[in-house]
Amino acid sequence: MNSIEYDCYAALGLQENPFKIHALGANEVGKRLLVGRDEQVQLVAQRLHKHGKITCLDGHVGVGKTSLVNVATYDCFQAFLHGETTQLLVPLSESFQLAKDDNVNDFCDRVFRKVANGLLAHREQLKSFSFSGTNLEHVNAWLNSPIVELINDTLGGAVNAGVPLVASSTLSSSTTTTKQTNTSAGFSQEGFEQLVRKWLNEIFSVQGNGGVVCVIDNLELLESGAAARRTLEGLRDKLFNVNGLRWVFCGANGVVHSLAASPRLGSFLNTPIIDVQNITQSHIEPLIKTRLKEFAMGTDNMENCLPIRLQDLTTLYIIINSNLRDLLNLADEYCEHHFNIGKLDLTEEQKEKRFKDWLPKVTKDSYRTLSSRIPQDTWLVLDIAMSDNYKGTFGIGDFDSFSSNSKVQITQSTFEKWLRNLVKLGILSKSIEDSSTDDEFNRDVYTVTAKGSLVHYARFIANETKNTATYNWLRRIHY
Repeated sequence: MNSIEYDCYAALGLQENPFKIHALGANEVGKRLLVGRDEQVQLVAQRLHKHGKITCLDGHVGVGKTSLVNVATYDCFQAFLHGETTQLLVPLSESFQLAKDDNVNDFCDRVFRKVANGLLAHREQLKSFSFSGTNLEHVNAWLNSPIVELINDTLGGAVNAGVPLVASSTLSSSTTTTKQTNTSAGFSQEGFEQLVRKWLNEIFSVQGNGGVVCVIDNLELLESGAAARRTLEGLRDKLFNVNGLRWVFCGANGVVHSLAASPRLGSFLNTPIIDVQNITQSHIEPLIKTRLKEFAMGTDNMENCLPIRLQDLTTLYIIINSNLRDLLNLADEYCEHHFNIGKLDLTEEQKEKRFKDWLPKVTKDSYRTLSSRIPQDTWLVLDIAMSDNYKGTFGIGDFDSFSSNSKVQITQSTFEKWLRNLVKLGILSKSIEDSSTDDEFNRDVYTVTAKGSLVHYARFIANETKNTATYNWLRRIHY
């Protein structure tokens, strides 16, 4: 058996799954695959050039914040290499994530190691690059510092073997260094951090002439704005003042906006915070075509090979409330299903019919299954959440608005009970905010999931919605 018999996308003539869900990299491929974000890429790139300020992005889960930052950073790096800016902004291959129980020193250690690895990786690329018109002081310190050997040795195995290395003399580009074994357990953090700080100071010898771009991603995983503030405040003096590091915060459900209330962080943030919106419906077809072209094995018009039409993917995107991550996941499932039943080679008419048959079935089946598990009036929360008023995201404080738009009477306690039920069923996702009375950002935020959006669509086409709000965004795709 060959790979075509096992791999859906190889059978379609693709080297890779075009619907794979991952952040785009800070590289040429990532730049090609980012569609519909030109203005925001430019905005993020401008923010990254602002020394001493943290670039902040907020937006729904799956909207593409990390991809946006990665491509903007790549553009900044390329701009320096081609003499278009004097600021050297270096991308990293990975972002950072914080957990509530993270130890500050351990997190700092992870940061400095990834920064060192990133500088070493890009250093190899720069050895053969012609730097006409650029600031060579940056590059000379990057390529020729004696610290490089020490860091490279440390990352390359000395620390892992339990025998870290240090320099025995002052570390600067004008002095010679010798290596000696350091058996101190603390060196793996403190000593290594000092090496990296020294190297950063050599490369970015003038404050404001650039830095390594470090992204702290998924701040909503800290579960509350207050928790995010406390954690980041603990890192402020350890990391956010380090010369040669440029910071980016990314989060969902308003958690990044809550950071502005922190006296210790507020002055560090580059405001206004960038609200990353969903890409427009008009960009879905170009986005899919770009991915197909990138991974094609040589065939033109790869969209004709898919078992689903591009316009139907756009329809699905609208139904699930314009979440790109959910669309890619559903498109992948759809293609895999047709591969498994041997129905990849379809005419355009057959594709249209299959999608129109599949959409009501998948939505109604899920709706019927879930309806037996909760009181029917519970669905009014979903109905109102998916209306033009909220478009899939709302807060616990929106009870009065929900009540006024409901066709049935509800109380605050009933509302909260229904919310809990919908979260358990996977219809809503919840970002938990602290309940302490001194936290002005005490607010539970709910977002309708792709599963919830599909269930609501079934209710919409069956005319079973229980609210007075409008659904103009759904009217144009009603079959």
